Amino acid sequence: MKPNVMSAALTAALAGSAGSAMAGEYLSGDFHNHTTCSDGSTNVEVLTEKSLTYLDWFIHVGHSGSGERDCRVSDFLYLNRDGAYNRGLWANTVGAGPNGGDSFEIKGDYAESTLRDGNTVERMWRWQSLQEFNLPSIVTARDLPGNEDKEAFLGLEWVVPGHEHSSNSISTGAYAEEPNSDAVAQFEYCFARNSDDTSQGGGQGWTCELSEAGNEKIKELFAGRPEEGVADYNSTLVDGINIDDVGEHVKSTAAVLWMQENYPGESFSVGAHVERQGAFIEADDEGYNVEHFRDWHSVAPEVAFGFESEPGHQAVSDRGSYNAGRPTSGLYTYGGVGCYAGAEAAKPGLNFDGEPITQADYDKYYNSYFPAEPLEMYSGDIEKITLCRPGVRTMWDAMLSEGRRFWYFASSDWHSRGSFGPLDFETDNDFWPGEYQEIFTYVEDYGDDPAVDIIDSLRSGNSYSVQGQLVSGHGFAFYACTRKRKCASMGETLKVKEGEQVFVELRAIDPKSPNNSPYKFNNPSLLQVGIEEPLNKPSLRHVDFITGIVGEKFTPADEGYFNPLAPATTKIAKNFTYTGDEVRISSTYVFRATQDSYVRARGTNIPAGTPNVRDMDGNPLPDFLNNNIACDDPACPAHIEGVLNKDVEAWANLSFTTNPIFIEIEEERKWTWNRPKD
Repeated sequence: MKPNVMSAALTAALAGSAGSAMAGEYLSGDFHNHTTCSDGSTNVEVLTEKSLTYLDWFIHVGHSGSGERDCRVSDFLYLNRDGAYNRGLWANTVGAGPNGGDSFEIKGDYAESTLRDGNTVERMWRWQSLQEFNLPSIVTARDLPGNEDKEAFLGLEWVVPGHEHSSNSISTGAYAEEPNSDAVAQFEYCFARNSDDTSQGGGQGWTCELSEAGNEKIKELFAGRPEEGVADYNSTLVDGINIDDVGEHVKSTAAVLWMQENYPGESFSVGAHVERQGAFIEADDEGYNVEHFRDWHSVAPEVAFGFESEPGHQAVSDRGSYNAGRPTSGLYTYGGVGCYAGAEAAKPGLNFDGEPITQADYDKYYNSYFPAEPLEMYSGDIEKITLCRPGVRTMWDAMLSEGRRFWYFASSDWHSRGSFGPLDFETDNDFWPGEYQEIFTYVEDYGDDPAVDIIDSLRSGNSYSVQGQLVSGHGFAFYACTRKRKCASMGETLKVKEGEQVFVELRAIDPKSPNNSPYKFNNPSLLQVGIEEPLNKPSLRHVDFITGIVGEKFTPADEGYFNPLAPATTKIAKNFTYTGDEVRISSTYVFRATQDSYVRARGTNIPAGTPNVRDMDGNPLPDFLNNNIACDDPACPAHIEGVLNKDVEAWANLSFTTNPIFIEIEEERKWTWNRPKD
């Protein structure tokens, strides 16, 4: 069938589909960012207000644990970060009158910080700041004139037992008649790795047990896996809480199940910058391996439904703050995306043949670009090294190939603009939420509780992520349809007969107008291939449709449960190239369904085969190669030191990524005919 026939069928199908984007719209948001509650530079109200100038919805999070900084106070210059100066501290705002500060007390078990001047101050547990101080600031910002159609609520960047971080929220109470954040505060008290407060929430009676059935589910999952922690989670509780966090992946898995048991439909946990700290090592409390995402998703699929493999910190010199020194899995980002969704990962400590990593392996994937360096210079513990290579057999695809409804997300991870002020155009650290990266989630209509509607939209998988306004937030559609006009969008399943034709189409609008970039000189990446295009007016030039076969779901008894490499059947099914002049993009792929499968899409402003950026198949290369690209235009800013780096690199190399559509073969109806008796 010709593509124009497909477009007509798609248009008709969408027009008649109540669940399609025709009935609602894709709204932009961010759910990973920081304020002075932890190590950010802005207070909660300022960040919420600023973010809503870019975004339709906003979830403020911040690290769990405790802190000495009063997060009602902005600190643009980071003067009191890590207790550098005695201002903007909880100890200076607690009191009982106008000269002694507000009338409140710091609750829970005592904790303190030693300042750089040698003095000590009391810290506030994060559960208290969540419960008593953060949500009112968000409500104030979302109620400002101009924000009538925008939504904001509270979450938490959970410091995860056994791992690193996860972007979470329990929205219960966010839009109540008297807004409250009691639920997310209790979760933080119960499960934050960096908390040893045993006060039951300052005497509120908080305890942290699972139901008996939930605890049995955890025990069954971890039977025979003693390295993950004590499988009987409930048995580890003392006075209702377990504060032993070393290597406690069991505790983190119990935590996401606790959310699903107690707050179904109102909670989520999306692993944050999941490659950053390398592979998981017991007692190291940092990395994630593929089995950890499988564990979370197996016990709490309605809560642990995705990961953030497109980190924030996109303007840092090592994009995403990913680098060999940690060592990050894959050591670097690939087009701003971590290797778990942007490249192919081997098992930790092993090469792609399953043998221990050698210097030759390291040279093949990294030193081939630079003069050889010894493996030991970067690696630290070899078991933390995860080799990655350009390609599409990603860890994310490994999850999708089991049929797991597990989604891709991006975030800002806003802290500050680094060496620049918050109102400067340049940055060598972060972009404001929505300034550079956006998650677009499909929302039909807001009901009485917009927070639940936003979490539902995240859970649905009907979403895509965009860097640098490469494609418009309006007019975007990615659908699979049959001749009979049955259609499914991202996160949905299209059921078809075996051998039936499936038509997949992506539609996007290339804005052809300036994006948020402050730079107007020509893109140094594109100059390598003779294309002159300003950084602030990017054009979509390449789109890939990636497909994979869906097989059986692994269990911990299967070797495949611990393998991050997707099956060899995962491939680029079709790619599309554009001149850069197109405004309305339409990419169509037709195939006959013979097996259960999925299809996802990605696009970029960089043509396949562009040196240092994309390979000949269009796969992103490691981002450290951008340092080989000169930025010698007179308008190139001094802070990038003559090479493509920091915020200029981010604006130069853009992409979008969709979540997948699943294709499922319907079982044929079997009719039986019994011959009548004589």
